[in-house]
Amino acid sequence: MDRDRRRRFGQNFLDVETANLLASDIPLSAGDSILEIGPGHGSLTEPLLAQGVPVTAVEIDEECVAYLKDKFAGYSNFHIVNQDILRFPIDEWLKENPKPWLAGNLPYNISTGIVAKVMPLLKKTHGFMCMVQYEVAERFCAEPHSRNYGSLSVWIRAHATGKMLRKIGPEHFTPKPNVDSATVLLTPRPDPLDAPLDFFDFVQDAFSQKRKVITNSLSCRYEKAKIAQALERCEFAPTTRAEELSPEELLKLYEVLKSN
Repeated sequence: MDRDRRRRFGQNFLDVETANLLASDIPLSAGDSILEIGPGHGSLTEPLLAQGVPVTAVEIDEECVAYLKDKFAGYSNFHIVNQDILRFPIDEWLKENPKPWLAGNLPYNISTGIVAKVMPLLKKTHGFMCMVQYEVAERFCAEPHSRNYGSLSVWIRAHATGKMLRKIGPEHFTPKPNVDSATVLLTPRPDPLDAPLDFFDFVQDAFSQKRKVITNSLSCRYEKAKIAQALERCEFAPTTRAEELSPEELLKLYEVLKSN
């Protein structure tokens, strides 16, 4: 496969030993199934199939699809779809495949887009074990008051609990990326945050000037006096920054501002 294709699809292929470790990190049970995102050359697919679970793999690269069809021709529990995962109707697939695991070595260039798409559907799954760039993994798992906590962290924490599993160096990939990677396990919350989509636009505005007080960040939406009153009603300090508030606290502030 030529280098331009790899660059276009953000492909870095994982070595077999590491892939086996990653597959063992998914707590599979009898009757489980897996939707794998971006299987590439099937390094993670193979140990998953070896556990006897059905695997549906979604792969955008036609050359990889042809390679995988040949590689796993003898597996009755393997199905591949040649499609961009951002266009793949996961919600429709879940109707036919209830409570699967999601897994994948995600292309770095679209990893946040994939996770953002999956989050509202995560409650219909057992969870999502994904590998992303290390700095992105830190944002996925960040807690309030930490430097990596931002709007993406809020979006994830509204739907899931995140746990970083492994840090993986460039030497485990071909070609070697210029960054470290990490695997993250995203487990659906039993009580996902019940918030309208507009709330997440509100959160993005709240973090738009992360180091400034939230009164300044939200001044593009509301008068500063109104924000100050809402902070007081929520019993938040007037110097509060977005990074200090949990998703639940941000939702409380949103609802107070909307009600005024």
